[in-house]
Amino acid sequence: MTALINTSLVLLLLLVPSSFASSGDGDPVVFKDLPYPIETSFTGTQKIGAISLETPYSQPPAAAYDTILVQGLMTDPGARVDFSVKARGIFSRPAEVKQIAFRRHPNGRFWAKYRVEFNAQPLKMKVVNTGAPEGASVAVYETELLVEQAARETPVAASTVPYVPDPAWFVPDTAPFKIVRRAAWGAMPPSEPYSTHTPVAFTLHHTQGNYPQTFEAARSEVQFIQDYHQNAKEWIDIGYHFIIDPSGNIFEGRPIGVMGAHVVRRNPGNVGISIIGNYHPPVSNPVTRASLDSFVSVGGYVKETYSVHVSSFYAHREIGNSDCPGDGLYAKKQELKNLIFKPQPRARPVPVIPADAPPMTPAQQKALKLLLGSFD
Repeated sequence: MTALINTSLVLLLLLVPSSFASSGDGDPVVFKDLPYPIETSFTGTQKIGAISLETPYSQPPAAAYDTILVQGLMTDPGARVDFSVKARGIFSRPAEVKQIAFRRHPNGRFWAKYRVEFNAQPLKMKVVNTGAPEGASVAVYETELLVEQAARETPVAASTVPYVPDPAWFVPDTAPFKIVRRAAWGAMPPSEPYSTHTPVAFTLHHTQGNYPQTFEAARSEVQFIQDYHQNAKEWIDIGYHFIIDPSGNIFEGRPIGVMGAHVVRRNPGNVGISIIGNYHPPVSNPVTRASLDSFVSVGGYVKETYSVHVSSFYAHREIGNSDCPGDGLYAKKQELKNLIFKPQPRARPVPVIPADAPPMTPAQQKALKLLLGSFD
């Protein structure tokens, strides 16, 4: 019996794709001709148990999986998202899918986690009415397939005393931008000790979620992202180092001096900077000037502080299995690169001296020279 278990474990590990070797991307579930967000609303005539939406089977997954994650917006708690897996053949039974965790935040943001027998079959999604009123709706922003053991973030050895991160790992108060500290947005502590790193690169992301219009809405969205990363994906903390809202507010994620969890196999030395919103069709939220300016401030700080080369500024899709940061935001990457790595010199002011002005004294000439020199 032991030999059989060990053989099964070896086969499982051999089947685990390398893309799951560390925290970051999962395998996105793609339903043909049904882009995210996948949305449905409830009518007053629907009975409890009625299926409001049922997708076709997804395109074949890229690799085998045993975990399904879904996240989105549920305006009323009277709804449920279910999944079913296609049978391997006409004489075989489909793998059973069990929901093992669900959480819905006060702002309607939700995530759910499902366990299924290890397989590589397509799946379909259903949205079921469990008591939602007329007009309530569900929007699924993302569905991912994972191998749970491989997708978890590997923690360092846990300490026997309360863990207090070193203050030196955080961005100092002297940084050239204002930052919303973790305590100010209500961050939970890391579930395990961090692993330190030295930044050598930074990566542009989008959150593929809500597009907040107020500071409080942005704060709630950051809280949801941390909860999703910590409790659904089982990472030790929010995956990003910085999160920027459409108004340009910069939220502190992980300390910049520790390794994040935002791109598979590319996390060591890589600072994750994510802009809140969905910048990919069909949503294509507008990219704000304020969010770009804040990204330039953070990116410039990382570049100057750690001597990051221009070739080490990435968009997520360039180094990971993802559409992130969306077509709309990705189109801004060259502009961001120029602003961070090729800043334009400030224009030298040209003094206008009236023709009938008296000659300047030596002291005035010196003051003017000093003024002009400050613009070099």
